[in-house]
Amino acid sequence: MKPERRAKLFTAATAEFTALGFEQASLNKIISEVGMSKSSFYHYFANKTELFQQIFSQTLAPIAQIADAFQPETLTKETFWPAILSASQHGSELFAHQPEIFDVGRMFYRNLNEPSGICSNMMKAPLALMGRILEHGKVIGSIRDDLPTSLLIEAAMGMGMAIDKWAIEHIETYSKPEFDAFNEKVVGMFVKVLAPEA
Repeated sequence: MKPERRAKLFTAATAEFTALGFEQASLNKIISEVGMSKSSFYHYFANKTELFQQIFSQTLAPIAQIADAFQPETLTKETFWPAILSASQHGSELFAHQPEIFDVGRMFYRNLNEPSGICSNMMKAPLALMGRILEHGKVIGSIRDDLPTSLLIEAAMGMGMAIDKWAIEHIETYSKPEFDAFNEKVVGMFVKVLAPEA
């Protein structure tokens, strides 16, 4: 499929999935909006589920690359929090150049609790990375060790998703300095919750 045609399909599908939710979204409406026949659609996608998953994985691939490249086990106590801030700022730069990430983020949160569980598998990689970050952080003294890691993961993921969901609706027009300042404050929130008491 040509890139411009795929982009139109993804835009129409993202809007439909966000407005109605995955279960109620109409595949017929999506493909009719872009002038695509059912036979043409099924040549590229097995079903509506695969369309949803490809939208998510393709749009967020650059963010996934940042996450994959982040190796917490290489960090020291001195580099731990600066490295997290740097990764966060790198991610914000992607948001500035790929505004479609905001739309896909809205789609994700709209469907996070869908009965189909369409988004459940998408949380496995972030959860695994968060576990690695916190476990290594404990080893080097950057993360508090007076609470179970499982609890810290729940706290960090809950706070992170709340911030993410808020940001999707409020920071789309931020300038780079505003993005940087926002990231510093957000990382500071995590430091207050997760770092050992002074």
